[in-house]
Amino acid sequence: MTFSFPDESVFQGVKVLLDDYVMASDSDRFVIAYTPDSREPAAWVALALRQRGFAPEILAMRPLVDPTFGARLDEVLPDPATLPGRLVVLTMERDTMSHFNVFAPLLSRYGHDRIMVTRLISASTEFFTKALNVTPTELSALNASLLHRIKPAKKIRVKSDGGTDLTIEIDSDRYQWVSNRGVWRPGGFTILPAGEIATYPAKVDGIFVADGAYNANVITSLPARLADHPVWIEVENSKALSLTCADPALEEMFQLCLDSPHGRNVGELGLGTNFGIDEFIPANSHINERRCGVHLGFGQHNQSLARVPYVADVHLDLITNGALVWVDDDPEPIDLNRVVPTDVPHPVDALDEDITGDCCGLGFGQLETLACRVDRAGSSGRTRP
Repeated sequence: MTFSFPDESVFQGVKVLLDDYVMASDSDRFVIAYTPDSREPAAWVALALRQRGFAPEILAMRPLVDPTFGARLDEVLPDPATLPGRLVVLTMERDTMSHFNVFAPLLSRYGHDRIMVTRLISASTEFFTKALNVTPTELSALNASLLHRIKPAKKIRVKSDGGTDLTIEIDSDRYQWVSNRGVWRPGGFTILPAGEIATYPAKVDGIFVADGAYNANVITSLPARLADHPVWIEVENSKALSLTCADPALEEMFQLCLDSPHGRNVGELGLGTNFGIDEFIPANSHINERRCGVHLGFGQHNQSLARVPYVADVHLDLITNGALVWVDDDPEPIDLNRVVPTDVPHPVDALDEDITGDCCGLGFGQLETLACRVDRAGSSGRTRP
């Protein structure tokens, strides 16, 4: 495996990944699975593991559809009876999260306490230099602090320097909160990059201005930063009524997303908590939605179907560059760029971010037409694998 040699900041991020997120120990066995777009990040992690005396198994996989991957993975997996410690599986993909049906059964095969499956999305130089500047312990404290303030609330008001002015009703008895903090939970997948709390808002009204970035499950090379052409959306009763953006190609892509089935629904209220991400990156990436700010996710929601009974193929996150949040009648707002962690315990009923199937990359079904139209809207080339 050949690769370009990155600077020291990348290897510092790899060190944080292995020490603080994975908590690697001498008895662990490692498997790295990567898609072609993440070949170099996989090589960086493999090199770091070898320098520590590990001999990781390394497998290439095709994103979303790879009929031979399961069998090839089985060939390199250790016998559970002779495994001295944990099996740590690291998957690295840029635009997708693939092969849930292959990785999920491993949890039962090895036992929940003996396997850690860590799914890296947006694998890139920026993942290691920006998304790993804050440890899981720090993110857990930040998320707990915000959840302690917002989760019991009935209403919040969100404003930003870019022009956002939203009134949002919260119903934490009905809709669950998700807390992505990069903390390993036996029996589940650890999703990275980390740093977000999110829920389904009971009602959203007002003006939303995304002047930070977007993150969509459409594979596209259109630039993600929005500072030079913010997106203005009028939201009424949790539906996007209108959208404008000064960039024609982006506006067409966003309109196509909204015009897809259930695409105008506000399916998510998210608050980014990863203050180590010091700027938005140009790629369509989960890194952007973890940066401190508010994002609304249009289309697919983050709840069970029993709680929110619709399914959308599109999920479009639009993100503010920072925000102030007023909770109920408290006159002092929360500045999301300056959240002060406290020693309150993390709520036990806040769910870890998890997956129940392949996601993130739009590569199938009725939205093939949408993806093609997005490319024609102005991308410099198809990024679909």
